[in-house]
Amino acid sequence: MAFGAAAEAKELRLGTITPDNTIWAKQAQGFVAKVAELSGGELTISYFGNAELGTMADTMKMTLTGRLDMWLGAVPALGAVVPEMSVLSMPYLFDSPAQAACAVPKVMDRTREAAGNKFHLLGFSAVGTQSIGSKEEIRTPADLANVKLRTAPLKTTMTFFGSVGANPVPLAAAESTAALGTGLVDAVDFAPTFYVATGVNKSAPFFTPTEHTYNLGGLAVSTKTWMSLSEEEQQILTDAWAEAMPIDSLAQQVAEFEAKMMGAHKKSGGTVVELTDEEKAAWKEAGLASWPAIMPELRGDAAGYLEAIQSAKKECAQ
Repeated sequence: MAFGAAAEAKELRLGTITPDNTIWAKQAQGFVAKVAELSGGELTISYFGNAELGTMADTMKMTLTGRLDMWLGAVPALGAVVPEMSVLSMPYLFDSPAQAACAVPKVMDRTREAAGNKFHLLGFSAVGTQSIGSKEEIRTPADLANVKLRTAPLKTTMTFFGSVGANPVPLAAAESTAALGTGLVDAVDFAPTFYVATGVNKSAPFFTPTEHTYNLGGLAVSTKTWMSLSEEEQQILTDAWAEAMPIDSLAQQVAEFEAKMMGAHKKSGGTVVELTDEEKAAWKEAGLASWPAIMPELRGDAAGYLEAIQSAKKECAQ
């Protein structure tokens, strides 16, 4: 699709905390390039990565108020705005990245309905598996007893970790390195890519691949910006996302990059704890056991949203 000769060039601003030199940055920049390509250069996006415009929460607020056109980040931040989306951070909701990549697109309409006019969700992306980085080795849920653990400010993960005896400390991801240095926390809940790319692994060298949450991301367009775009411009953004950011491909790319990050971690002297099948089962059992305590804490139609996801998972299994 190309603009008509009389169209005026338009530039949008996209903010994200995505660290440079990560697969996430590469994927986002691929989307930016595809928008320029499909519009013939008449619709462009200025990319501000590496938290240049502020934290994930800061840039989300800017997008909600229309001061920033587009926001790319993790679903937990979206869940703070659309309560139902917090369900996507439930421990062990998905059995694998492939299952998540299949099921999540099936609840896109339900998600946009829940978001209402707060923002326009252009699409979901893959962030990766959430696991634990710590100062001391952790193998089982019991090892987290009294451990001060940095988590996102989410009821899902805080309730889960609290249920196994940890002391959850809600912090912005960017504050984790300093918190580890001062002793405010002893461990972090991070995806492998962020864990290594930000250097947190140097302060918390033991990485336990609990894979307790498959963390998703999304691109939110300011409602003010979305309504100011022509139908043609909206379609260009939609098509660019579909072509440059198919979630199944993103999930595979992230998995491959995570493996490289873990290789770099071990090469630098870090430890990747090799869990036994019994230890993996103990983590999953603890995660699922926390659901009855989590669900009453979630606002909005969380139960209905969870039901929609479970139905999508069944469709994917057929």
